[in-house]
Amino acid sequence: MKGYKKLMDIVAMVEKTVLVVTMLLILVLTVGNVFSRKVIHQSWSFTEELVVAIFVLITLLGAALSAREGGLVGLNLVTERLPKSAKKPVMILITIFSVLFMGILFYYGMDKVLAQLANQKRTFVLNWPEWIFWSFVPIGSACMILHFIEFCLDECTKKEDK
Repeated sequence: MKGYKKLMDIVAMVEKTVLVVTMLLILVLTVGNVFSRKVIHQSWSFTEELVVAIFVLITLLGAALSAREGGLVGLNLVTERLPKSAKKPVMILITIFSVLFMGILFYYGMDKVLAQLANQKRTFVLNWPEWIFWSFVPIGSACMILHFIEFCLDECTKKEDK
């Protein structure tokens, strides 16, 4: 269990680093585009493509980190009213449904990535392979699966306060 927790700490650190870098990238691109449009009267057409794709990554990684802390599993209204003996089974059930949903998202995300790899589809402005941007969906959903399981294990193995 300690090895799994250390691995998940490393995964979370990588996710946080990616979030910081991508947020800075979005900030630079957006401010640069506004400056370019207002001062130079030239728009950076590529910024929309990049910013939209990066927002998908940021959203999924942010949700994964939230799931790690239990912030995404927002059924406190129900679970707080349950007897202590029912809390763990409900947590396991919530985790199963969450992992199942993220598994479906991962499956269809990978299906889209593989289809775009086969078709060699490219973006309009940057002319980059579209599979690069679509790969953010399976990456984010895989991180969410890991963190849902991590949170469930943490909740089910923690000692009850006496």
